[in-house]
Amino acid sequence: MSPMASRQERIAEIEVLFRAGNERMMAWPENQERIARGEPVTVLCECGRRRCPARVALTGPEYEAVRGDASRFLLAHGHEFPEAEDVVDEHESYVVVRKHDDVRALVERMDLRRADVDDP
Repeated sequence: MSPMASRQERIAEIEVLFRAGNERMMAWPENQERIARGEPVTVLCECGRRRCPARVALTGPEYEAVRGDASRFLLAHGHEFPEAEDVVDEHESYVVVRKHDDVRALVERMDLRRADVDDP
């Protein structure tokens, strides 16, 4: 993170890191089996708190619905930062937020699902 990054950018960068962890977790064989059976899986809260211990349970299709837009993240209830994002959907075990436009390019650029991201 850049020392000159705004608070909104720092929050977005942390959220992107949690989302990257969730992407890896969703690919685990045991989670793929749960998804295939229609069972919920447990993933990390993608909020901007560096050491957030919260977990969120959702199904594979619910996860994919959030991931369909790089500016959307899934958070535990009450973990949103209103100065950086808006709640756009609420579920029993989580909320979906959309990042404000000022950091949209940042989260899109850091999205692991982008077709033009180079693999190391």
